[in-house]
Amino acid sequence: MTKSVDVYWSHQSPYCYFALDRILTINARPDVEMVLRLVLPGVLRNAGAFSDRPPMEQDYFLTDVKRTAAYLGLPYGEARPYPVAMQRGTLYRAEQSQPRIHHLNHLTAAADEAGKGWAFLDQVARLIWDGTTKNWHTGQALADATARAGLDHGDLTRRAKENADAYDALFAANHERLLAAGHWGVPVFVHEGEPFYGQDRFDQLLWRMGFKQPGSSDAG
Repeated sequence: MTKSVDVYWSHQSPYCYFALDRILTINARPDVEMVLRLVLPGVLRNAGAFSDRPPMEQDYFLTDVKRTAAYLGLPYGEARPYPVAMQRGTLYRAEQSQPRIHHLNHLTAAADEAGKGWAFLDQVARLIWDGTTKNWHTGQALADATARAGLDHGDLTRRAKENADAYDALFAANHERLLAAGHWGVPVFVHEGEPFYGQDRFDQLLWRMGFKQPGSSDAG
């Protein structure tokens, strides 16, 4: 019997990237389906919750992401640029115009519709967050990553534009599904109606799925 997990993902969150390898590993099992549920970043879909974040929180975030990447043994560098265009000097106040994140979300939705959503994220999330690529959104970098995922960038871009309105409706529906599941952030993993928030809850997800015993280090 296949075990299904809804994975709520935002391109703006490095914590989604931190969970990626573990998602791909468990998704490779024949008895598991990790269902990608793409949402807009919180600063866009729930901007009011971020409007008065103190500088201390931003400072802690910058410390924590570097520490978490080092703990997990993952290459990491601050996105250059972030998928969401932020007001200068902030991490939580978005600018009005957001072409990068909308284009990126539409491409991801088109890739997922083609059955290659995780393959696309396997390449693109690293492009954004592993610290090796500046201006990932310009030039050839995104097209090359798309090709490595087994997709044609031109065709994907065409489908992303043609279906933009439908994809936007899908992201809004995913947001409502996330709230109904009992959370608002990302990454959230929902298995049999139970939400697990954060990349650091992945072991508990595996345990609940019956793949991991307390104190063990693999997925079984």
